[in-house]
Amino acid sequence: MTDDSLANQLRRLRVRAGNPSLRDLEKLTDRQGRRMSRASIQDKFSGTSGLKMVQVLALVRACADYARSIGAPLPAEDTDEQVWQEKATHPASPKNLHSIEPPRETDPSAPQGHKKGDSSNLEALIPPLIHAGMDDIANLARQGAGQPLETWLPTIVVALGYAHMDYQGFLNLAAHAPPGQIVKILESIGEDSPENISNRYFQTCLLTQHASQIPKILVALRRTEGELDWYAHNFVDAILGKGDWLGGTRPDLADVLRALRAATLKNDADKLAENIGLHTWPRIALATAGAIPEDFYGDREIILHAGSQNGPHRLMRLINCLKTEQIEGIELRKTLEFLLTAVPRGKHADFSQILNDAGMKSEAQRLLELEREIPF
Repeated sequence: MTDDSLANQLRRLRVRAGNPSLRDLEKLTDRQGRRMSRASIQDKFSGTSGLKMVQVLALVRACADYARSIGAPLPAEDTDEQVWQEKATHPASPKNLHSIEPPRETDPSAPQGHKKGDSSNLEALIPPLIHAGMDDIANLARQGAGQPLETWLPTIVVALGYAHMDYQGFLNLAAHAPPGQIVKILESIGEDSPENISNRYFQTCLLTQHASQIPKILVALRRTEGELDWYAHNFVDAILGKGDWLGGTRPDLADVLRALRAATLKNDADKLAENIGLHTWPRIALATAGAIPEDFYGDREIILHAGSQNGPHRLMRLINCLKTEQIEGIELRKTLEFLLTAVPRGKHADFSQILNDAGMKSEAQRLLELEREIPF
């Protein structure tokens, strides 16, 4: 089953709005007079803290404002405040479960040739170019309609980058290109583009492409001569929004893991599963583990084991989430025992002391028992 929680629907809305950064959303909520910090916004999207109606509406307005600013306004039904008020008041109501759908994907099994510019979406991106006096770039965009994206789009986004204009709408236009074409677009944008546009395009593709396409993108990058393999090497950080990659985390990480396993990309799958446990928000880590059958290549175990390996404070956050939220596919006692038994050898006493100080006395006591049980 898909996660149709209010936080997940907000995450979907953010993706549809062009994946505004936390900094963008912080500024946009501040303009409304209801400023939310980046940490608070991340908590709301991840579902690690409760959502108040005023916060929901502030984030919906911020996403709508951002989408308009990049020339790709959201449909009115996606930002209807009355609908969102109903979601906030009755988050489990069947009426609300499918109000916000994830981005529509093309059938990944269908043959795909050169992806061409969508003329209707492209037309909406041209007015800002004219207002900025970039008539030559506007003409290039018009002429690009119906032509392969790699022949014209890189020139436009690089020009917008140098002019310090927002180019995310054009990246969204190319985000669902076939893997081979994504490689060509990355090559055309080049490393010397301003603001690292190629990195932002790569992350946009990873966050919006169908999960089954991720292995194809990685392999296409590795089969290309040159330095594009760097993107494949850094795909875990990009897809998790880790480090300098600030675009967010996609919600269907379990599907991505399945796709990587199906393509026998074992090292990539292992690395992704481990980093989900180490670095994603606790609810995302637990929900991903819960969405994976226990007999599916051990990815559930890799995620949970990594979570316990990343220090006592990470373990505390996972335990707190486990005990305060009901997560599909996760059985409280069994998962809690697994997390505690995965604590590194020789660290049980240290972990136990910190958990005890935090009021987790039963878990602290269990760690001491495990220390005596484990042979050294």
